Amino acid sequence: MKKWLIASRKKFSAGREVHKEIIKELLRLRGIRGKKAIDKFLNSDLKEVTWKNAGIEEKQLLKASARIQKAFKEKEQMVVYTDYDVDGITSGAIIWETIHDLGGKIMPFVPHRVTEGYGLSRSGIDKIIEQHHPKLILTVDHGISAIDEVEYAKKKGLDVIIIDHHLPPVKLPKASSIVHTTKLAAAGVCLMFAVFLYEQILGKERAEHKLETFLDLVTLATIADLVPLTGMNRSLVKRGLETLKNSKRVGLQALIVSAGLEKGKIDTYSVSHYLAPRLNATGRILHGLDSLRLICTRDRERARELAEKINTVNKDRQILTDDHTAMALKTLNLELSVNGNLGKLIFVESQNYNQGIIGLIAGKLVEQYHRPAIVVSVGEELCKASARSIAGVNIVELLRRTSKLLISVGGHPMAAGFTVRRGNLAQLKQSLITLSQEVILNKSMEETLAIDSVLDLSLVDHNLLACLESLSPFGIGNPQPVFASFSAEVAGYSRLGKEQKHLKLLVKQNSGFIEAIAFNFADLVPSLSPGVRLDLAFTVNRDSWKGRDNLILKLKDARVAAAI
Repeated sequence: MKKWLIASRKKFSAGREVHKEIIKELLRLRGIRGKKAIDKFLNSDLKEVTWKNAGIEEKQLLKASARIQKAFKEKEQMVVYTDYDVDGITSGAIIWETIHDLGGKIMPFVPHRVTEGYGLSRSGIDKIIEQHHPKLILTVDHGISAIDEVEYAKKKGLDVIIIDHHLPPVKLPKASSIVHTTKLAAAGVCLMFAVFLYEQILGKERAEHKLETFLDLVTLATIADLVPLTGMNRSLVKRGLETLKNSKRVGLQALIVSAGLEKGKIDTYSVSHYLAPRLNATGRILHGLDSLRLICTRDRERARELAEKINTVNKDRQILTDDHTAMALKTLNLELSVNGNLGKLIFVESQNYNQGIIGLIAGKLVEQYHRPAIVVSVGEELCKASARSIAGVNIVELLRRTSKLLISVGGHPMAAGFTVRRGNLAQLKQSLITLSQEVILNKSMEETLAIDSVLDLSLVDHNLLACLESLSPFGIGNPQPVFASFSAEVAGYSRLGKEQKHLKLLVKQNSGFIEAIAFNFADLVPSLSPGVRLDLAFTVNRDSWKGRDNLILKLKDARVAAAI
């Protein structure tokens, strides 16, 4: 049972202004107060989206621009060296299309997760020298920690421009330029640089429209990379979702169709649960280059073929993830039966774990046990690992405290990855478990549910929904409002899904009935019968299934109400 944390003490009653009062309170809870701040939030635009506001250094932009213009002048071959996730792929597309559009010679390089691994690597550098003979590499969505690799590239006669958004280490690589901020997704940083480059070469007036050229890609990346949807990111995604709905990219059009989505109804959920997993799937179990090809192709038939291939790969990825998660759960259940508890940090390792899905496994373990999880794919000499965390535990900083045992480490407070020699794995595991006992507080592992306010179900109507939708797009930093309602009467229910794990409830209101959908709530069935009263935590949503426009509650939690 989750602990409900209700932020607001306000009680709302029926009245003409009640919906406005609810929205005002929701904004207050998000730290948005005063007419000016509220207006800016509700009517955000792209004027605030600038490299200055993003905190990108002008000096670094100028250095990068000058080096690229030198490459233009001397007809040098360039390579954009991407990451293999959505943020990396879209970043690569932005830089490739920009430089190609400006007349430069550039090729993309997407590393293979197993043979080249994450980020700039010696093997990757050797491969692009062999394939493309470049004079300049632009890394996107990585490179900020690649001190040794940048030196290796320089010894091979290559200049390196780094465009990244990850947390920087104390010592930075000696690159030609480092275009960096942590305020945006990597694709957002690439967008800022692309606009700057256009301005430098074409002039400000001719460059103005370029900001919107890549908004569909930046939106995919920002949502997929779990960047907070506040400030500039909110402005980018709010406008970008409209661009994505009407994207002229035939690859994205084909991807939307293959995912079974309606083009005009793309929202943050569609991106995070349908589009992003498909684009990520190729890099997880095959090669991310196909996702880049899909984004950039102008051939409609080629787009359809690639989208279908990526859809198939994603299905394989889902099966593989389920199988390997089951393996991890079996290991942890055995550990639980022997030790009686799992400690404050989950650490599982196996030679059988596929490198491409260990991050997904870690995420599922966090959901299951609500504590940070590290999943390690054990190789003959080197081990690759992914970590996922919980609120209040900065996982990348925890890992960096064991850096002497690691070959490389990087990431964000909530998600990170590292490489370790197999001979150091046992010592690393023990060191991290010991550290976790020191730094992870017991209260951090309490499973809680953040609830904005208590709301009587009689206030839930289409007017309220329209007001709530004005706060979108929802995501990290701007979550969809969650409400609690107490002692709601159940009028009926049915079980849904192939395994009957989901529920659809009919809940009685003062003036009628409202439907509620509850995913993975089958355990509640023994307590259900008509007339039973439940305490509900829920979001208010639009049910557009088969052309309908009904209200539906999506349950976050539910429990039998205490007897009055």
